[in-house]
Amino acid sequence: MEKVCVAIDGTASGEAAIDWVIDRSRHAELDVTVTAVYDPMPSESVLAGADYLALFTTVLDEAVRRIAVARPGVEVRGDLRSGQARAQFVAASTDADLLVIGTGRSEGGAYATLPIRIASAAHCPVVVVPASWIGSAGGVLVGLESTEQQPAVVDFAAKEATAAGQPLTVAHCWSVPTLVAVAMFAHPGVWARMQELHANALAATLDHVRAGWPQLELHQRFKEGAAARILAEEAAGACLLVVGRHDRATVGDALLGSTSHDLLLTMPCPVAVVPGWASRSA
Repeated sequence: MEKVCVAIDGTASGEAAIDWVIDRSRHAELDVTVTAVYDPMPSESVLAGADYLALFTTVLDEAVRRIAVARPGVEVRGDLRSGQARAQFVAASTDADLLVIGTGRSEGGAYATLPIRIASAAHCPVVVVPASWIGSAGGVLVGLESTEQQPAVVDFAAKEATAAGQPLTVAHCWSVPTLVAVAMFAHPGVWARMQELHANALAATLDHVRAGWPQLELHQRFKEGAAARILAEEAAGACLLVVGRHDRATVGDALLGSTSHDLLLTMPCPVAVVPGWASRSA
């Protein structure tokens, strides 16, 4: 059973996150914890007092009820936490296989700036759902841009596609770093060598998927250019875009990476940010 933590804030994006989890429960056995974080500003505490906490409790109870009514067989509970939102959601991810949160971007919700910060530190994969989300049968897209293999990221995408009965597209983006581009003027073979390295990486990824999921409908994209732009274009209409997270620590956190960061700002579809190490459900 997959343990899912879904973050809510009473906005449209929080509602979309709930809808996404309900939809997911149609093809996966879930144990759901709906989580809200109560961290009022001083002015809000003065103006609303205990009513502000009661509002959070009401929103949380309604979210739990929505899931229970829509999917009676799903185990669901509420978890009202107090403190700094980012720290509390990262802590909640410790006991989860998947953390789901809305963007809050379109309507300026309480978590509008949180998804990027949470995805960089969560202890499990994070799915960020745009407020405008509706179900799509456009398949799963996994975006890669490194010559190094990323099995945890690719495996997550393959499992998502298999569970949803959707095709998987592996999109490998590549470009020549600026310093290398300068060297190309003196060594024209550098460009061809870079292209070859990335093509080999894509081929290895495809072999990995075919070996593990031989029945999965598999497609590929191999494009030169800015990864965030290419992936945003390719992911239009997809049911899920999967990208990786660097695991090199920086001040206690991981590096999200510019591509994942930019995609969480543009949100062409729900975006899953997967750590480089395998999750418990892998």
